[in-house]
Amino acid sequence: MQNSGKYYHFVGIGGDGMSGLAHVMLEAGCSVSGSDLCENSKTIRLRNSGAQIYLEHQPSNITDEIEEVIVSSAIDWTNNVEIGEAKKRELRILPRMHALSNLLEGQRSIGVAGTHGKTTTTAMIATILSRTGLDPTYLIGADCPHLGGNACLGRSKLVITEVDESDGLFLGLRPSISVLGNIDKDHMNTYKTYGAIQESFLQFVNRAEQSVLSLDDPNIRKFVKDVTAPFTIGIDTQADLQAVNIEHEQLNTQFDIILFGRRICRVSLSAPGAHNVRNALAAIGASFLVGVDPQDAAAALFTFQLPQRRFQILEENGVTVVDDYAHLPAEIKATLQAIRDGWNGRRIIAIFQPHRYSRTQALGAEFGSAFRQAEIVLVAPIYPAYELPIAGVSAQLIVDAIRADTDTQVYSLSSPAAGVEFLKAQIEPGDFIISFGAGDIWRVTTEISSFLKEGSFLPVTTGERR
Repeated sequence: MQNSGKYYHFVGIGGDGMSGLAHVMLEAGCSVSGSDLCENSKTIRLRNSGAQIYLEHQPSNITDEIEEVIVSSAIDWTNNVEIGEAKKRELRILPRMHALSNLLEGQRSIGVAGTHGKTTTTAMIATILSRTGLDPTYLIGADCPHLGGNACLGRSKLVITEVDESDGLFLGLRPSISVLGNIDKDHMNTYKTYGAIQESFLQFVNRAEQSVLSLDDPNIRKFVKDVTAPFTIGIDTQADLQAVNIEHEQLNTQFDIILFGRRICRVSLSAPGAHNVRNALAAIGASFLVGVDPQDAAAALFTFQLPQRRFQILEENGVTVVDDYAHLPAEIKATLQAIRDGWNGRRIIAIFQPHRYSRTQALGAEFGSAFRQAEIVLVAPIYPAYELPIAGVSAQLIVDAIRADTDTQVYSLSSPAAGVEFLKAQIEPGDFIISFGAGDIWRVTTEISSFLKEGSFLPVTTGERR
């Protein structure tokens, strides 16, 4: 890896992307320090691996040994005291995406992009290439228990990375292989128009030597003709790599793969829903482009486990409790459909925590149809991340959209904690409870899971509803 032996400081080191990059640099022999506002599993892992971790932002964290400062996209550059100190010292300061671009130089790289599913797809590719002996470096946007974390330095020249489009800086990357599963409306504070989002993804794809594109996504189909020799995947469309004969049974999904018109094998995947079939197709396709036989890729995926907070089952004892990171309308819709396909007949109770005021303002009305498959929806207040409130924007926009578009029972919560009390009073045998959101809504389903385990509620398996 380039710059082995240098000393890097990470401002916002506890995030998924930042911690993964810091971990790889540590393993490569670099010295690493970093700051964040609170401890988490990633900062603990980094400290145990030799990084110096500060749990506050202070000018004194920028020590004499530091040669380069890497900054998270969640950090305000204008007001952060560590960035100010680094500027005084005339240190090189880079956004994380630029530092990632430096890491990929001279490597055979796979960059996984898209509005939805990129964490899972990246984890699937890492699983395939690791299990088939190619020993890749990988950086994934969530912890993956079966891979030992969210990042690893491999011994080969292969690098797999999740690519975040939120701030537009991903156009500085030039991966060997680009993977694009879908394009949807998000990050409107960066892109302003839907057309600008689509154009940015097209530019990203065309910066790569090869590409894997999902033809099932209508926005990708619009520009596939403008991409040189794409490798295409799909379920609903004719593609180079296609999934057919799909069967869903709770967490297990099975399907046949067809490559260039020839049946290869059957895939068994521990991940529900058609969206995860598409993620698997993209992973098999990317692995094929680096020389992995699709049959070997399918065998490797048999060991795959979903990353943390991606349909994470917390309890399965007459009542199923799941936590999920989905926070956009299309993601929620796909996940609820996966539940309906794999657990048909269950009453679905969804707890949703909107993420950021700007996203709620831009997409609030679109959440209405996303919850049609749920019987009950609880909507918590907005999780702001680093944003300030926007006048007239609240979770009520989403409550109103659901009421206008569905017959679903929808309730506005005063706080996530109110959702815990609601559920304790309302749980029935056979319920399927799922939390959605990128914030801390997972605390609700974690507490409900503990409540069920403690025996305060003793469900019994019942027949199917609906």
